[in-house]
Amino acid sequence: MCSRTVIIGMDEPYVQGILQRAFGKYSPLIKVQAADDNANDLSDLLMHWREYETIDWTSVHRSSTIFSNAYCFRKGLIRKAQMAFNIKMYTAKHPTSILCTHVPETWIFELDDVEYLDEALMECFEVEQGMQANTGVSDSRLRQQFILKPSLTARGAGIYVFDTRERLQELLENEFASDDEDDEDDDGDDDSGGLAQGQAVSQIREWVIQRYINRPLLLPAHQNRKFHIRVYVLAFGDLSIYVYRHMLALFAPRPYAEATNLDDQTAHLTNTCLQTHSSTFVESSAVSLFWSLDLPKPKLDRIFDQICQILGETFAAVSSESTSFQTWANCMEQFGFDFLVDEECNAMLLEANAYPDFKQTGEELKFVVEGFMEASVAMAAKEFLLRDCVTEDIEKSADNACRDLVEVFTHKNKRQW
Repeated sequence: MCSRTVIIGMDEPYVQGILQRAFGKYSPLIKVQAADDNANDLSDLLMHWREYETIDWTSVHRSSTIFSNAYCFRKGLIRKAQMAFNIKMYTAKHPTSILCTHVPETWIFELDDVEYLDEALMECFEVEQGMQANTGVSDSRLRQQFILKPSLTARGAGIYVFDTRERLQELLENEFASDDEDDEDDDGDDDSGGLAQGQAVSQIREWVIQRYINRPLLLPAHQNRKFHIRVYVLAFGDLSIYVYRHMLALFAPRPYAEATNLDDQTAHLTNTCLQTHSSTFVESSAVSLFWSLDLPKPKLDRIFDQICQILGETFAAVSSESTSFQTWANCMEQFGFDFLVDEECNAMLLEANAYPDFKQTGEELKFVVEGFMEASVAMAAKEFLLRDCVTEDIEKSADNACRDLVEVFTHKNKRQW
């Protein structure tokens, strides 16, 4: 009888527990071992399911029988500036791509000190022109608005909306002044997925500025609050991409109609992690199932189809740039993609996140994360760990667990959604 070992070492107990239960369904063929256990007795086939920084990349790279839950090189996807660059290169070669119209206009913004803001804005002159064009325009829906995001941070850190030069300078001055410690230069090679929450944003010298979508889809059933869609994606081997059908809608705490002040993050930002510490936080109000939104089924289907097509072409774009995104046959990875839907029901790609914060899904909709984990584990079991000893029962069980994974891209024949 085959016996395979998986070492699980995730920092978040929420995720660790789900993974252990998902792999437990394949016991005794697959043995689960905690990362801090004695690892002397390992079978000949091993998988690391760990935090990026603790994966034994040397073993994964050298052996075809050591598997990993992450790719070593993927900053071309998870760093906002590099993904923007890769998409720009791709759309230049593919002018009819859906990415031309379903990704907000994005500029890479590099700044070492606010003193050099004039020079930095020369590289994104359209932003400067947009802010100048706002002079005398009082209707916020008619003003050109932009959103500033550090290239590396996640969970809503350092994100601001602005529409004037004065406001942009004020935001940057505040950010640079917020850290009294010595700056730490980024070496440009860290692929771990971004800075930890709480690390000073003023250490960041690379940002993106995106054209802000100030006419989002608003639903009266949810008090006209702005929301974004969280999509869980499984990248597998070299390279197939699967979208998990059960998506989430994450809502801002306050109605968007009241968002006359661009500083009001409770109306503009939809990150659940920014809300959980509030005494007024209500999980059921902050997170909903996408397919339960108060929209006609044809509109939901249209949004889902757009998301699948966008994701297929996004991976076509980043996988064509091997210096910043490399796939190995013995690796897989889960990503969290965020989309905003505008008032015309067009899905717009915002960003990609490695090691997504599954806990923000909460307890009430935990079954979504459990289903995605079970599908991911089933793929690992069938294609990696038990591929030489798959029985009919195992194959049926794995196929059933994967029933809600929708393939949108495969690198072998460049087939897309």
